[in-house]
Amino acid sequence: MWCSEFSTRNFRNLSSLRISWGPGLNLVTGNNGAGKTNCLEGLHLLTGWGPFGDRKDLVSWEKEGVQAFLGGSFCGEENVFVAASIGGNTVMKCDGRRISFPEVRSRVPALAFLPGDMSILDGAPSIRRNFLDRLCALLFPLYARRLSDYRRAVRHRTVLLRSGKRTDAVSRTMAPLVSWIWECREEAVRLLTLGLSAFQGLLPGILELKHARGGAGLKNDGIEDWWASLEARSEKEKQLCISMVGPHRDDLYICCREREAAACFSRGQIRRASVSLMLAAGKAVEARLRRKPIVLLDEIASELDKNGRESTVEALHSTGWQVIAAAAEPITDHWPGSVWKVEEGFVISLGA
Repeated sequence: MWCSEFSTRNFRNLSSLRISWGPGLNLVTGNNGAGKTNCLEGLHLLTGWGPFGDRKDLVSWEKEGVQAFLGGSFCGEENVFVAASIGGNTVMKCDGRRISFPEVRSRVPALAFLPGDMSILDGAPSIRRNFLDRLCALLFPLYARRLSDYRRAVRHRTVLLRSGKRTDAVSRTMAPLVSWIWECREEAVRLLTLGLSAFQGLLPGILELKHARGGAGLKNDGIEDWWASLEARSEKEKQLCISMVGPHRDDLYICCREREAAACFSRGQIRRASVSLMLAAGKAVEARLRRKPIVLLDEIASELDKNGRESTVEALHSTGWQVIAAAAEPITDHWPGSVWKVEEGFVISLGA
């Protein structure tokens, strides 16, 4: 899929505008604070996700009390028009019919990567879990809802542990959720591994990926593993009053030659490997959904050296996906696509 036309009204600092994106690579440049990230965020909302991070001020900063509107025409595997009305709540419509966020994501799959995602290899486990969760939310339509149900159950179980009460009933409720989430993440890792093979030229070495079940791994079957691991850690849980087993403690092991990749690679190589994983996620989406994803990149190239930037652009160009990348400075001397500039809320085409 790709976005052929994108329009905004009363959205953040952007003027009312209509942009005809190119089907391939699009580079959005401009000074810091000009609105580059807001362009990406509008598309992020329109493709069934939320705002970046915890940002809440979506309506135009100069027009309090009004609604913001986003619209997009998408082409490719099917032709659809998606609109979003943003006020107290966000209402999504597809071809005039109200639609849920998961439905939008399945019809117009999009992946967004921000500067923080460059720490996939050497960052905290939560960064890798978040990476897997976003991918799984695209691959499995029920994933986001079931993950939310699981997190609510973890909070309830933690309250019971802290009050010294029994957790048997909530643990039984959690068992099928835990097993299902683990299965989804393991399938996502399998697809990621297959996707990495398409980007060997960008990789600094052969990466080996393994999903690590949080506090578990005693049994192959998910439900059996849940119960066996709970029993093994029951005393520790009572002492610490925290839930020590489950997807909320999962990790994604990224290795090279049986060592942690972050310990094998230089800083520049770590960043290139992170980009490779981002692109592999796109391949995973394409393989399962049979739709080309739209890829949104915010200042990813700033973390790469010249060779890394050129290799990344070459890899992006080879995918055939629509890519919309925001950068304060040119990413490469010869950008193989459309170039745009954001100035004072306006988006100006600089040609191809």
